[in-house]
Amino acid sequence: MMAPLAKIFGGIAAVLVTFMLIGLVLPGTWSAEASVEIEAAPTEVFPYLNDLSRWDTWTNWGDIESELSDPPRSVGASRSWDDPNFGSGSVTITSSSAPTLVRYEVEVEGGASVNGELRIEALGGMSRVTWREEGDLGRNPLMGYVARNMSKSQATQLAEGLEKLRYIF
Repeated sequence: MMAPLAKIFGGIAAVLVTFMLIGLVLPGTWSAEASVEIEAAPTEVFPYLNDLSRWDTWTNWGDIESELSDPPRSVGASRSWDDPNFGSGSVTITSSSAPTLVRYEVEVEGGASVNGELRIEALGGMSRVTWREEGDLGRNPLMGYVARNMSKSQATQLAEGLEKLRYIF
């Protein structure tokens, strides 16, 4: 009677170990990008990208209770949060070049990080905004599986945020 149970539990353990080993080999990195054309000049769009308090109007950051630095714009501006649903972390603007570029870094508890870039290209009287993110979820064997789907899901979130930004103008 014990031998069949030992085989069953041994088989389950082998499957779990294999699952974890594959997860360790999978890359924990991802990247996503989305673009939108906006009927406004780069000088009109840039303040919405360079000011973390304005991100509430076009990103999902407004859904998270957080604390903004003072001032909330340009290099060094940051927003930090400690939310039961989203965990804790911070976003900091690391580079700002008006009216074409804002770069930021997101640090999340557990060691995950995201580097983002918002680039504005002039198109006559319009602007093309391209939002790009690259993330590293670390070496957790489960995060390799999560990272496989992050590129697609994050690209969808970036596109949704840019659509909200477009409707502002």
